[in-house]
Amino acid sequence: MTEPVGPAIARLRLHTHLRELRESQGHTASAVAKKMRWSQSKLNRIENGVVTIQPIEVKALLEVYDVRDPAEVERLMDLSEISRERRWWREEKLSQEFKDFVAFESEASGLYGYFALFIPGLLQTPQYAEALSSPAIKEAVADSTGMNLTEVRRKRQQTLFERLDGRRPPTVNMAIDEAVLLRPVGGVEVMTAQLDHLLAVSKRPTVRLTVVPLDLGAHGGLGGTFELLEFAGSHDDDVVFIETPADDFLLTEKTKTETFRKIMEDLLSSGMSGTHATEEINKARRRLRKG
Repeated sequence: MTEPVGPAIARLRLHTHLRELRESQGHTASAVAKKMRWSQSKLNRIENGVVTIQPIEVKALLEVYDVRDPAEVERLMDLSEISRERRWWREEKLSQEFKDFVAFESEASGLYGYFALFIPGLLQTPQYAEALSSPAIKEAVADSTGMNLTEVRRKRQQTLFERLDGRRPPTVNMAIDEAVLLRPVGGVEVMTAQLDHLLAVSKRPTVRLTVVPLDLGAHGGLGGTFELLEFAGSHDDDVVFIETPADDFLLTEKTKTETFRKIMEDLLSSGMSGTHATEEINKARRRLRKG
């Protein structure tokens, strides 16, 4: 393979290519499933990326599609093998959408997000994260999975900072609403430490924080918090993740993600970044200490 990819991108490329192969040749899903002696639901799950497919099954499916080029067969079998690698999030009790998001996040070359209510999860201190997981909030947002959200967040943070310290660090662009800086989650000491952490992280060369001012007025981010991931090269489209108390949504279709890309660009250009963002964080810190 010409470039290294992880299991999330490998799965996305593989199931997208297999579906496009079938559709371009005019095969129905039911006809292909019958030739493979599968249920149609299995083929649908493979083409939608819900389940992985074994390399030997990829080879058999390519024979149905009359793909004979040995290099192409090998490439797609390699993608299948990579897509089946097990990572820590696969063992967690998370929604499938959240698992897929964490997988994409660990491979993204660019991490973007707009946060209207709280500090980005990847940049939260343990104390701030714990305050967000208070009993009152847990009652409002019932946790039916039994998962340890704080531990999952910690592992995501560990993955990010290991990558930031690596040879090819991702870029991180987070737009944070000014109101988030003024909300003393956990009390004065916890929030002060959280703002100090933001200031420290903002000094990293590939991290850019943008503060969206309250006086900006109406803007695209008022639709709610979201995270957007981009990937190196031109092979793979953006991925957008939207988390709500009831459901998680992972968007991969370009027609849908382009809207969020435009909102993100507008927020980054209209907000305060660089030294201006640092000044706003320091201002919020001083205000917090004065009470």
